Amino acid sequence: MTEYIESLKTLIYNGKAIKGIESRGFGGFCKCDGIMVQKTWHESDSLQILVAECENCWRTEILVFSGSKLVDRREVRVITRNEIRGFLSERLSVSELEAILDKAKGDDYNYGSFSRAKKKLESIGLDVNEIINELILI
Repeated sequence: MTEYIESLKTLIYNGKAIKGIESRGFGGFCKCDGIMVQKTWHESDSLQILVAECENCWRTEILVFSGSKLVDRREVRVITRNEIRGFLSERLSVSELEAILDKAKGDDYNYGSFSRAKKKLESIGLDVNEIINELILI
């Protein structure tokens, strides 16, 4: 599944987190015939990936280009700041999630669990400190 962490402007594509550059402008047409607006551009290997959102139905899609050729287009799951905890619970064990939440609150935390969580997140390219900063803002 392709996911987009909106507050971090990070796309998870093929199991790899890719930071994006904010963009504005026309992003194509949606299936509902609405206009898609560019959100961010991401670069992975030789691919350029546009994340765009429909002004009409709010569907978010990626358009994947290799040079000027469109090679993939699919809907993405958008993860808002309020949904980051749920996103983490899908990837981490209960003790790992608790350790990250405790650290974000400034409480004592299980270092071993935190270390495992950090390793899991870094394996896909997510920075645990950026995640903690987002959790603090909730």
